[in-house]
Amino acid sequence: MHSITRISVLIPLYRGRNTVNACLDSLLNQEGVSLEILLLDNGCPEDTGEWAGYRLSRIPGAFTWKLLEEPKNIGFAAGMNKLYGHSGAPWVCFLNQDVELSPNHLNLLVSALQANPPWAGVCGTLYRSSDSDGMRTIDTTGHVIFRDRVVRNRGAGKVLGTGESPPWPPGEVFGLSAACSLYRREALESAREEEGPFDPDFFAYFEDIDLDYRLHRAGWRLGYVPAAEGTHSLGGSGGRRELAVRLQSYGNRRRIIWKHESLASLLGDLGPILVQEMYGFFRALVTDPLAWLIGPWFFARTIPGVLGRRARMDRMWGTDRSWIRECLRPERERWRDRA
Repeated sequence: MHSITRISVLIPLYRGRNTVNACLDSLLNQEGVSLEILLLDNGCPEDTGEWAGYRLSRIPGAFTWKLLEEPKNIGFAAGMNKLYGHSGAPWVCFLNQDVELSPNHLNLLVSALQANPPWAGVCGTLYRSSDSDGMRTIDTTGHVIFRDRVVRNRGAGKVLGTGESPPWPPGEVFGLSAACSLYRREALESAREEEGPFDPDFFAYFEDIDLDYRLHRAGWRLGYVPAAEGTHSLGGSGGRRELAVRLQSYGNRRRIIWKHESLASLLGDLGPILVQEMYGFFRALVTDPLAWLIGPWFFARTIPGVLGRRARMDRMWGTDRSWIRECLRPERERWRDRA
């Protein structure tokens, strides 16, 4: 008798109560899989977790669920780690509360992982939810990394006409967005931090890019399946606007470089990297002067911890960082993907 695939779905909640219903409804309509849904009320000021738990408790179905709670916001990365520690399925889905999935989304992702043993994880195509008149705007088809070490959601902002499909075939990508991605638990375990799959020092943003790096260093690949579709409301939690989140996240790009790169791996790309650093410096000065002023001090406090994590990974996987060269793409392709 064929057994149904069991998936742990991890959803940290922070505000965004208006987006949770659609997310949960899309999960409960998934075909061909059995779900363990784990929710974290991450200090929600709007009782989002209580509302989500109430919804799930009143819906019959072939799924289990659990609601965990934190008195204050511990960050996306730490929140996901807490949920991961309570999960048990061999497949793990990281999901934002403002994402809706097509009914076959998770089944397609599992099938892709089963067909590609070297892949640690896989994502589908997420579209932005504001589309109309048959036009669709891509949010992500996975991560791409450029020579200046900027990591982007591939195709973000690209508009597709009625009936038009994404131009990228199924295959490998540099990384996956934590908005929605599915992983083998064995891969996450092989590349985990001591606290779990994510580095809690990132608090919010770039934590999925850090995981991309670690999985590559552990010898895994990451994949993309265009037919697995969903929509992403973007900013459904509202946390991006809060000063504490902005300050905690200010140094995350630099944290990636300090943690995973070396002078040898950066040497051939110092020009593009310095241009990007100057652009980021002046952009932050204009758009968020308070974070520009205080953020570097938040980052400086974490440098000893970053170096400690770097040393631990070097002991596990060695100091060869030449693998990054095959992943880097020239900056001109950044604009071509959106055209």
